Amino acid sequence: MEKLNKSLNRKLNNGLNKELNPSDYEYLWTDHDVNFIFTSCYLFKEFRDTDIVLIYDWKNKGLKFFLSKKDKLKFSEFGVIFYQKHFPVWKTSVLSNIQLGKKIIQTTNNDIIKLNISSMSNDELKNKILERANLFQSLGGNYFYTEFFFLDKVEELVKSSPKKYAVVVKNLKEMGTLKFEARKILNEFYNYHKIFQPYIKEVGKRMKRNDLPWLSYTEIVDIIDGKNLPISNCISDRDHVNWVLAKANNWHIIKGREAEKIMNEFDNHFFNVSVKLIKGTIANKGIYQGRVKVVRTVFSDNINEEIKKVEKGNVLVAETTGPEMMIACQKAGAIITDEGGLTSHAAIVSRELGIPCIVGAKIATKVLKDDDLVEVNAEKGTVKIIK
Repeated sequence: MEKLNKSLNRKLNNGLNKELNPSDYEYLWTDHDVNFIFTSCYLFKEFRDTDIVLIYDWKNKGLKFFLSKKDKLKFSEFGVIFYQKHFPVWKTSVLSNIQLGKKIIQTTNNDIIKLNISSMSNDELKNKILERANLFQSLGGNYFYTEFFFLDKVEELVKSSPKKYAVVVKNLKEMGTLKFEARKILNEFYNYHKIFQPYIKEVGKRMKRNDLPWLSYTEIVDIIDGKNLPISNCISDRDHVNWVLAKANNWHIIKGREAEKIMNEFDNHFFNVSVKLIKGTIANKGIYQGRVKVVRTVFSDNINEEIKKVEKGNVLVAETTGPEMMIACQKAGAIITDEGGLTSHAAIVSRELGIPCIVGAKIATKVLKDDDLVEVNAEKGTVKIIK
């Protein structure tokens, strides 16, 4: 994977400390119910080398992701090379990380059941935290190459000439299976309460701190090692202020008025717009009318409450779907997602279920509201609000 990362890095924009202009970026997704441990783990090498902007809206408890248009284009071009030449190396790496992830999940469950955590030394707790953060980052780095922004040109090629690119077709199909397995593991790591909290909670007791979920995992390790990181260091307010992290600012956290300004500029550019017709990519054909249910991407047990909102025949609107949303997908009369391509979970599931699906609708979750009556025209790739 190291050679693969170097190959990709040569294609990325390395500019730093520039003005953040919303028109230079594309909206990716919003993750809800996350903390700063999640954020610090998510900044794995592939992300840190990419021109990405993260904006945390503390009132909505949502972390928005934006990718530069230049890097999105480079990823799309590199995706062709990746699925032709680098897939075998990736496959070996992701299979190894999936197995390690399963082992860590089982170990965590055993530690909880056997009440082992309180008797662990500080070094043992530190190693548990680092082991989980390292797996999160390594498997997250694998998953990065399955994201929709790597697949645009690849999917165009195999659609235009499937026989010529038979190997790529095979690799894409195998990637789809491995992606779902990886996502199942990652969902456990994304949910702070399942994998990290048992150990972080014990560290908090010993260090007499309640702000640890809003520190990075490296800051927590520093505290365990005895380094002075006082609560008064303006760290503990990360859960109730807006903040921004960006490659353009060398990943230094921006808070206060500057963060507020950036967030407003991005929100006004991407979301505060009047849209009568939403357009996307046809993943499975058909025409359907129904009431909308918007399911947020939630990385906590609250995802169950989101899924419960979907009733039989609703139009499921989500930023993306994954294995955790299968019950909602099975109830839906149609599916619309902000992101994804022809090999995304929503696309594959909709074809299996035989329901219309439009992916890559970009801001459907921001424009559509629960109980809106819409027409999903997956013959034309459009969504129209009827009422």
